[in-house]
Amino acid sequence: MSGGASDGPGAAVVHVHLGGQPVLNDPEVLQRRARSGEVVRVRRGTYVDAEAWRGLDDRARQVVRVRAVLAAASAPPVFSHWSAAAVLGLPVVGRRDEAVHVVQGSAGGGRSHGDVVRHAVGGGADTTVVDGIRVTSAARTVVDLARVGGVVAGVVAADAAVRRGLTDVEELRAEVAVVARGRGVRAARWTTGLVDPRSESPGESLSRVRMAELGLPAPVLQHEVRDRYGFVGRVDFWWPEQGVVGEFDGRVKYGSDAPDVLWAEKLREDRLRAAGLAVARWTWPDAWAGEPMAARLRAAGVR
Repeated sequence: MSGGASDGPGAAVVHVHLGGQPVLNDPEVLQRRARSGEVVRVRRGTYVDAEAWRGLDDRARQVVRVRAVLAAASAPPVFSHWSAAAVLGLPVVGRRDEAVHVVQGSAGGGRSHGDVVRHAVGGGADTTVVDGIRVTSAARTVVDLARVGGVVAGVVAADAAVRRGLTDVEELRAEVAVVARGRGVRAARWTTGLVDPRSESPGESLSRVRMAELGLPAPVLQHEVRDRYGFVGRVDFWWPEQGVVGEFDGRVKYGSDAPDVLWAEKLREDRLRAAGLAVARWTWPDAWAGEPMAARLRAAGVR
């Protein structure tokens, strides 16, 4: 465990119970266990079992931080931005933010302290409650991510939110109107114009943003391809006029390098090519950089 300010004897200690061990509320015992690596200090007064912490992904760890702030707050705050996205289960890309984000009235000044970032908002923000945590609505969270994190962050979250029925394009546009003169509103507007819930992964959403940025024609999403033997597969992207199929790399899409998965994808791609389609494939780094993905698509015939 890394060093940091120790908890004073009067600290209100919260031990987030993630493992099978009993909850402890003794500051000295928790600090000793933190030094030995048995527990992890999330923030002042909050510890979690080290083994359980190692098993959490970035989103789950952010939710633990949110709960730690909530437990120590004198009044329940409204969590926003990356913190709200974690609670809502929305994917985030482009920025790994371990701070906890909250919103407050503009009179509060939006001043941050320690690991809590406070954002001043005028006129309030629509909120919802998830598992006892009050967060900005899905629409407002998407718009905030776009304004602060950029179009990619906005579209990745927006596609997922609309696909899951947490919001719709009209609600997103209404939230953009609320912040019409605010920072990053241009990115928020562009985000609402690119939303497509047919994108099934952050990588596909990212790819579509880069296509738009680089002037490539918009593809048809999730197109079903058939040949004389029947169903071949549902492809990520399809340009019917050029006869080109675009695929986000299968090992990324399916989270596996297993030989049987790779072999099945090879057979599928062979059938696509035999059906007269050109196939372009790319990975997350290709899409993030943009131009490598675009070069593959142009080589396949997308103009």
